[in-house]
Formats: sequence, structure tokens, C-alpha cells
Amino acid sequence: MGAGFGALALPLARTLEQVTALEPAPAMVAALRRAAAEAGLTNVRVVEAAWGERPLAAHDVVVCAHVGPLLRRGSAFVAGLSRLARRAVVLVHDTAGGDDKFFFSELYPRLLGRTYTRSCGDTRAVEAVRALGVHPAVTPIAYRSDQPFASLEEACEFWMTYMRLEGEGPRAYLREYLRGRLRREPGGWLAPFRKRAVVIAWHV
Repeated sequence: MGAGFGALALPLARTLEQVTALEPAPAMVAALRRAAAEAGLTNVRVVEAAWGERPLAAHDVVVCAHVGPLLRRGSAFVAGLSRLARRAVVLVHDTAGGDDKFFFSELYPRLLGRTYTRSCGDTRAVEAVRALGVHPAVTPIAYRSDQPFASLEEACEFWMTYMRLEGEGPRAYLREYLRGRLRREPGGWLAPFRKRAVVIAWHV
């Protein structure tokens, strides 16, 4: 759930028989499909949708990383995990101490006129799981979550989608802003991010 550009889906696909990657942002879907093709991975099924928009069959393992709204107590996603997962569930939830997610602390006031509130309630995510009668293993981790883009326009489209922006004005601002914040790499651009998170896991 929330596969993004495939930071977890692609490594899993190198080991597992089949991976279904659910991702709502068209720019990330394109990046994920391209990365899977370049890696020669034919066992990744990419579904362009948010949780709840498409019916999903049960899978052996369900992984949801950095999609805070899905992990709230009483959410339909958390309540439906027993139906979705046949063997195990792994949830990855941001905690304080990592980089500003997608530069939102800077971009929200400039483009949306409001502050960005970080959702780092790992305790609430654990409480949501325990409310199901589950006692998961909880492991803190620190890692890099660099995000690649094939072009500056693809990066702009990603930010436009995630911030729900429209029009050429915000797009032009993002284009210049990202040109100065992203790192130019052979074949594209890279958004460098460090993250801290907790892994919440249990067997079904």
C-alpha cells in the first residue's frame, strides 16, 4: 500500500514470486513501472489507485509504508487487515527525527497558505493495531529514502499530485524550486531524504 517509486516493492520482487504495488500518484506509478522494466522484473503488478478504490484479493503478506492516514485507529484499512493478509502484516510508520517530508514545511505555506503538520504518531499506529487484539513486534529503524525522477517535469507532477495543486502558477514555482533542491543524477533527478520510522509487524 502506497508503493511510491518502489523502494520496497522492487527489492521484494527480486525475492518473492509476485508483488502487487498499490499507488495513487500517476507520476510515481510511471516511475515504478519504468524501474521495474529496467530491472527486468516482470512479477510486479502495479495498481494505480488509492486504498479502497479497487477490490484487492488476499495476499500472503501485506506491507504498508508511510501512509499515516491508513494507520489511524478505527480506519477501514486497519480493520480489514485480517481479510487482506494470509500470513503476516508489516507496517512502516514515520517518527520524528528524519528530513522534512518532500520539503512540505517550506512548500505548504508558500503554495497552500498553511503550515504542514507532520504525522509522526507511531504510538497511535501501535495503539490502532493493539485495538484489534494484536500484540505486534515494534522495531525502530533509520534509513535513506531517496526518491528518483526521470525528469524535472515528472518531479513537478509528483508534487502537484501530492499537494493537490492545479494551474501553471504553482507548477512554474515548483519547477524552479525543485531545480534548486533536487540533485542532478545521470539519467534524471534525485530527491535525497533521510527517514526514521518504526516497523510494526505480526503474523496472522
